[in-house]
Amino acid sequence: MKKKIFSLILCLTMCVSVLAGCNLFGTDLEHYYNTTVATINYSYSIGGEQTSYAENITKRELINAYNSYGYNYVQSYNYTMEEAIDMTIDTIVNRKLMITAVKKYYQDNGLELLNDAEKTYIWEQIYESLYDNLRNYYNDIMGIEDGDSSSSDSTDDSAVVYEKYEKNAVLYSYLDQNNNQRYGVKKITPASTIRETGEVKYLNGVAYDYEYQDKETGKYIFQDLIKDIFKGYTENDTNWKSAYNQYLNTVRDNYSYEDFENDDECFLFEMNRVYEVVRDNYIVDKYEEIYNKTAENGSTLTNVRTENVLSYYENQVRADYEKYYNNASAFETAVLDESTNVNYVYRGSNATNYFNVGVIKIDFKGKTVEELKAERDAGKMTEAEYQKQLDNLYKSMYVNVKDSETGETTSTSVGTQTLLDMINKKMDSTPNYLDYNEIIADTEQTNKILEDLGYSTTIQDNEKQNIIRQYVENRNKEIAYQKADAFIEYYYYYNDDTTYLNKDKTAVFGVTSSGEAVYSTTYADSKNDAFDEALIELYNNGNAQVGDTSSLIRTDDGIYILFYAGEVESVFSGITENFTLTLNDIIKLASTRVNIFSEKTIFDQIYDTLYVDNNFDNFEEENLKYLKQTLTTADSNAIIKNYDEYKDLF
Repeated sequence: MKKKIFSLILCLTMCVSVLAGCNLFGTDLEHYYNTTVATINYSYSIGGEQTSYAENITKRELINAYNSYGYNYVQSYNYTMEEAIDMTIDTIVNRKLMITAVKKYYQDNGLELLNDAEKTYIWEQIYESLYDNLRNYYNDIMGIEDGDSSSSDSTDDSAVVYEKYEKNAVLYSYLDQNNNQRYGVKKITPASTIRETGEVKYLNGVAYDYEYQDKETGKYIFQDLIKDIFKGYTENDTNWKSAYNQYLNTVRDNYSYEDFENDDECFLFEMNRVYEVVRDNYIVDKYEEIYNKTAENGSTLTNVRTENVLSYYENQVRADYEKYYNNASAFETAVLDESTNVNYVYRGSNATNYFNVGVIKIDFKGKTVEELKAERDAGKMTEAEYQKQLDNLYKSMYVNVKDSETGETTSTSVGTQTLLDMINKKMDSTPNYLDYNEIIADTEQTNKILEDLGYSTTIQDNEKQNIIRQYVENRNKEIAYQKADAFIEYYYYYNDDTTYLNKDKTAVFGVTSSGEAVYSTTYADSKNDAFDEALIELYNNGNAQVGDTSSLIRTDDGIYILFYAGEVESVFSGITENFTLTLNDIIKLASTRVNIFSEKTIFDQIYDTLYVDNNFDNFEEENLKYLKQTLTTADSNAIIKNYDEYKDLF
C-alpha cells in the first residue's frame, strides 16, 4: 500500500486553508519551532561553477506540512504517527528538490523563473485563497451552508456541458531496422502552467507581483493592495469584521509561537504563509511541466504498448463473440441496455438491425398529457375537446436553451418545430456524402482524386477502383463526424434528456427483419405508434445516413427528435473465435470513435483502461533519485534527518 501511493504522496498540493482544530500539536511551541528536523546538503553546478550549501527544514515547516497533508497518511492509509511524520519529511525534501531543480533549469537556460503573467497569476491565487478562507468564517456567522442559494447563484442539477475528450496518449510511427513501418504509443503530458496564456495585470505600470517593493517608499505595493481590499470588507460591515477577527484568531491559535503584536502583523504572516504555499505549489507544477517533458527522463514513455492495445481488443472481441454468437437475446440486452459498447455484432439469420441515435427530448413545461387525460376521464371535456387541447398542447411546446459554458437553463426558448428546422438547416450546411459510382464514372474527377493522393492516373482499373472506394469510405466517415459535431450544439443545449450526454455509448434502437421497432428500457415508456413509425422511417430500410433526422414525435412524456448516428457494427469484418489483429490495425482503432458524438477513439478507451500510473511512479521515483545524485552531495550526508529533534511529536 505504501509503495502504491507514492505518486499521490509526492504530488500532494499543500493546503492554503487555515482550519481551527487541525493542529497536530499544541500551541506551546515557542521554545523549539525553529529546531532543524532535517537538512538537505546541496552540491551542483550552474554555468560551470560549483555551488554548495545546506537547506534546513524546521519543525515549523514540518508542522505546517503535516497539517496540510501529512495527517492523511494516518487517516487514509493507516500509517503510524511516526511513519506519517517521517513520510511528511520525505515529501518536504522531495518538494524542495523539485523546486531547486526548476530554479536551476531556468538559471542554466538564462530564463526568468516567473514572468509577469505568472506573478499576476500567483498574486490572484493568494488573494482568492485568503478571500475563500475569510468567506468561510463569514458564511458560518451568517448561517449560510455550502450550496445555499443565499450565498451563490442557484444551479441546475441537470446542467450538462459538452466535455471535449482530452487525449492521454497518441500513436507515433517509426521505421524499424528493416525499414518497416511500426507504431508506438506516446504519453501526452499537457503543460501545467500558464506561462503562455496568462494575462498580466498592471497597477501604475507595474505588473502585479507579491514580492515587488517600491524603491522610493520601501512599501510592498501588492501586499498592501490585498490589505486594503480586506479592509474594505471589514470597515463598514460588522459581520465581515467578525469573520476577519475569527480568521485571525485561528491563525493566532495555530501559530501561537509567533506572538503577534497586532492584527496587521498577524495578517501579514498569513499572507506570507499563503504566498509561500501558492508559489511553491506553482513551481512544483513547473517541475512536472519541465522534467516530465524532458526526453532523456523518458517522460513520454508509457507502460502501454501497441501490442497491449491490440491484445486487449482481440480478447474483448473474442469474449463478445463467445457471448453473442448464436445468442440474439443476449446481444439485444447488451446492445440496448448495457452501458458499454459491444465489440462483436450478432449477424444471425433474421437479425435485428440496431443503430445509434442522438435523442433530443422536449419536456412539457406546464400541463401534461396525463393531466389532460385525467380531465377527459373525469368528464370535464369531450373526446373532441380533449383532442383539440392535446393538439394545442403539443404545438405550444418549447425548449429552454442552455448556456454553453455552464449548461444551466437560460431565459431563451425555442419552439419544437423551429428547433427541428434549425437542426435540418445545420445538416444541410455540412458537406454532402460522396457517391462511389458517380465518381468512378467521372474520369476527370477520378483522375483529380488520384493525383491529389499521389497516384498515377495510368494505373490499372481495378487499382483505381480500390483506391477510390477507400477514398470515398474515408471521406464519408469524415463527413459523418462533421455532421455529428454540428449536431452537438442542439444535442447538449436544446435538450431536456441528458441520459447519454458525455457517455461512451449513445442511445440504441433497432428495427427487426419483419419491420418492427425495438426500444431500450430507457425509452420503453415512450413507445407508441408515432415513435415506432419515426424509428422505422429513420432507419429507411438500411439506407439511413448520419445526419438524417426524424420528424417531431409526440409521446405521453414529451416530444422527441431523433438523429441517426450510424449503424451498430463491428469495427472489423470476418470475426471468428480466432480473431486476431495485425500491428497496422492499430490505425483503425485510433481513428474509430467510441461513439460519433465523442472524440474519444477505441484506442483512447483501451489506453485509458490499461494505463495505470505505475510507470509514472517509477519515472518520478527514479527521477528523484537522479535529482538527489545531481543536486546534493550524493552520499550518506545528502539528506540528514535529526530524529531526536522530532521524535517528541509522536
